[in-house]
Parts: sequence; C-alpha cells; structure tokens
Amino acid sequence: MPRLSVSAALRAALLSSVAAAPVAAATLPAHGPLRVMVISDEVNPNNLSDAQLTQPGDLSTALNATDSGLHLEGKATEVSSQCVDDALAALTSAQPPQVLIYFAHRSALGCNQSDQQAALTTAFEAHLKRGGGIVVFHHGGYTWPGKEALMPLLGVSASSISWSTSEGQRVFNVAPGHFVTTNSVVYGGRAALSAMGAVPAGTFDYFDNIPDERYPNTALLTQTGETRTILFASNSGGTRVLGYALERPGWQGRVLFYQPAEYQPHALDDRSGPNFQILANAIVYSVHQEGGSSAGAGGGGGAPGSGGAAVSGGAAAAGVSGSNEQSSAAGAGGSATGGSSGSASSAGGSSAGTGGSGNGSAATAAGASAGGASTSLPNDSIDSQLASDSSGCGCRLAEAQSSTPRSAAALLLTTISLLRRRARVSPRSKPLRARA
Repeated sequence: MPRLSVSAALRAALLSSVAAAPVAAATLPAHGPLRVMVISDEVNPNNLSDAQLTQPGDLSTALNATDSGLHLEGKATEVSSQCVDDALAALTSAQPPQVLIYFAHRSALGCNQSDQQAALTTAFEAHLKRGGGIVVFHHGGYTWPGKEALMPLLGVSASSISWSTSEGQRVFNVAPGHFVTTNSVVYGGRAALSAMGAVPAGTFDYFDNIPDERYPNTALLTQTGETRTILFASNSGGTRVLGYALERPGWQGRVLFYQPAEYQPHALDDRSGPNFQILANAIVYSVHQEGGSSAGAGGGGGAPGSGGAAVSGGAAAAGVSGSNEQSSAAGAGGSATGGSSGSASSAGGSSAGTGGSGNGSAATAAGASAGGASTSLPNDSIDSQLASDSSGCGCRLAEAQSSTPRSAAALLLTTISLLRRRARVSPRSKPLRARA
C-alpha cells in the first residue's frame, strides 16, 4: 500500500474541497441582519423542467444558502400567493419582515381561497411607509386579473411573453455607478442602446441571458412626486425597461423591480453570476443598507443611488414598449429622462467586483425550450394554462432548507483537523498510511 504524507494529504484535501464547493459567492457590504419573506407562485408557459424553471421554494433556498452574501436574521421564509395568511400575519406583527420579495403572478388568496389581494396591497403600502423594502421579481410585475390595484403601487404593468433560446435577452446597465447595477456585477460586453420612453440612449455595459423570457409589453406606472431610477434595459425584441429603483413621498422604503428570472440556472443557481448578484444588491438597497448600515426595518431615508436616468412621474403610464408596440402613455406620460440622480448613500463600503461564472444546474440552453428557438405567448395562452392547472395551491411553504455544499474553507479546516488528530503519533508526525 502506498504511503501518503500529511502534506500530500493536505494538498489532496485542498484540491478536493475546492472542487466540491462553490467557486465564488455573491458579494455585499456589511449590513445588519435582515428579515426576508418571499411571496411566490408558479406558472410555466414555456414547459421548462424543474431544474430550469424558477419555482416556489427556489428563492428562499438560494437566499438561505451560505454563499448568498446576505446576513439574515434567521432564515428567509416563503409563502404561497394562494395561501397568504402567514404573510398577512407577519406584516402586521411586532417584528415584520424588512424585505419582501414579490414573485407572484396570480392574485392573492387566503388559505380558505378567499380573495385577499386588497388586504395584501394595503399591507404592502404600510410596509413601504414604515421603511420596509419590496423587490418585485420577474412575474411579480406581470398584470393579472385581481392584481390591478397593486400594480400602480409597484410602479409597473407587464403583459405578453416571449421565450427565446437563441438570442435570450440582453441586459444593459443604464445606471453606471448605481449600487444595484455596479456592486460586484460583472458585464461581458459594451454596446450602443437607442432611447425609447424612459430608456436613455447611450453606450452601456451589458451581459446576455440565453435563454430568457421577455415581457415585450412593459409599462411604467408613475405617480406625482416619485423618484425613479431606470437601472436596466434591453433591446432584445424591442427596447424596454428591465429594472428600476423607485421612491415615493411618504415611503421610507424602496421598491426595486427586476424582470429577468424565468431560467433558474441564471437567476438563482449561479450565485456569483450577475443575475443573483443584482437580486442580492436589490435586497439590501431596498432598505437603505447599501452603505453598510445596520439600521432596523428599512433604515433611514436617503437619496437614490448615483447614476441612471431619473424619471419624475406624473400620474400616468410611461410607455416602455417592445417591438412593434406603441407607447402606452396616457396623457402626459409622466416621464422625462433626466441626468444622473445624485446620492450620498450609493456604494460606500461595497466590495470589489468578483468574477467567476458557471451554472449550478445540469440544464443547458440547448435543452431549455420545449419547442423552437423562440415562442411568443399572449395573455390568453397563460390564462388557458392556469385554467387547466389542477395542482391547487402550494399553501404554507415551510422555510427552505439549503442544500448548498459547505464552503472550501470549512471543508479544508475540517480535513486538516482530522488529519492532525490522526497524525499525532509522536511530536513529529509519522507518515500516514493511505487507506484502501
């Protein structure tokens, strides 16, 4: 049997532990512990597999992972939009969640299937006024029967979808220097973007999501006195807004919107990739902790982060449309693309950008489509799918347990400790005999 020295064993342990663990993680400035709740549901118009589709339970699992970069108070919890009793109770409790991630396509129902959308909308507004943040994630910004009163509060109304496996969706950073777009987000290219509606013209950094689901019809719902910074835009299949940061009079918290998230390997599995980093940035920014603050339920006030097109709204829908679509502005449109929105609380204390990439899923772009390189599905296609969905509500989703592998450092330290204990035969450790 060959002999294996302690040093050789340590080198082998290091290599194996690094290979077994995530290469990199999301990177955030130091921030106070956050209470986070996800409100979610599932639609699957593109017939993706479980590994490909971002589903209920996936978000909280990713947020609770050791490589999420987030400092959480306890674990992130997740509640079904079709059984929102726990969410309503939490939002009116003595210690409500500080950040809500709204990933719900459907109108809210109670666990007894009663209509609770009005109650949830009221709770959201109170949440923002007391300093809580809301991240409107992917289909949370999609208009659905029963959600009409909520969408103006969130500031967006999206409709129609298009799924592309060949071109996907290009994500432009149109707010250079803003914390959400800049903190540890790596971009792979730079190109010109034409103006449309609230989207500014210029040459911007971008990355490509291939495949991805697009929302060709995306309108901004503005209100008098608001400050909105357009963060991300796309020209894939037409120019439109993909993300923004929103503040309004009377709010102490912020609303962040980010549309790309259908494809789980991009959105959640690649924790060092740009999409998850943007989500993590949005979470801390929504409660004014981008500067490393340890404030409570949302922190203090503060100006929007630096950079980006500031849009001051009138009470109308600012048209931000995709291909072959006209502006959806009603009346004045309420949008004027301004210069950079100044800030004294942008990225102070943030870490340098991290590289790295890679999928945490075996799903590939080539196998992501159920049929064809690109499909365009109007609202009635999704209506039909949901009408035939007999799965019922997921109801009370328990706290997701992370299955993320232990970090390389933790595995290495454990291995070193075991090897040292086994090697203590004499003050000078004898070579260890390799086991079969």
